[in-house]
Parts: sequence; C-alpha cells; structure tokens
Amino acid sequence: MKHFIGVAVLLGLAVVVRFIAMPNFGVDIYIHDTYWVVPLRQIGFWGLLVIAAVWFLFAAYKFVRHSS
Repeated sequence: MKHFIGVAVLLGLAVVVRFIAMPNFGVDIYIHDTYWVVPLRQIGFWGLLVIAAVWFLFAAYKFVRHSS
C-alpha cells in the first residue's frame, strides 16, 4: 500500500510542478539552424509522470505476486 501512496505523491508533485511551482525557464536545443526551447517545468512534469508510471507498474506486479 505504501507504494501506491508514493505514486500518488509523485503525481501530486507533478501537477504542482506543471501548474504552480516553477517559473518559465527553458532549455535551448539547437537542431539544424533552429532553436527549440523546452520549459523546465514541462521536463519535470513528464519526468515525474514517467517515474510514477514505472513505480506503479512495479507496485502492481509486486501486489499481484504477493496476493497469489
């Protein structure tokens, strides 16, 4: 159960990072004479979502293996 609570905390933190916490700083990526600017809050949001998804899969697998 503590794993699922941890996943929920990560999801909540991702929402805070995406909509509230961070200012509009960005990372410049130079590709073929074009600059792409990716906001750091977007990188943090998607990174936290990926970590939460992997942790959820791990916790679900562990829960199913323990229950049977």
